[in-house]
Amino acid sequence: MARGIGSGRRHCFLPLENAWVNKDAIAKSLAADLETRLDQLEEIGAMIAAAHLQAAIESLCREFGIPRKASDTD
Repeated sequence: MARGIGSGRRHCFLPLENAWVNKDAIAKSLAADLETRLDQLEEIGAMIAAAHLQAAIESLCREFGIPRKASDTD
């Protein structure tokens, strides 16, 4: 979440610098959720979308040092 300053529809959002967030746990949970969605995309044959999501998952895992399961579709 971010806090905003200003009124009405024009807000300037500021990060919550002092808020404690476990980014590693969030990233790990997000990667697991995205893996589920990846399987669903492949099930319906949305291969281009699946390829983009796969790249996003790989980037997220690399950035946060999350180990990935080996792919059995290689």
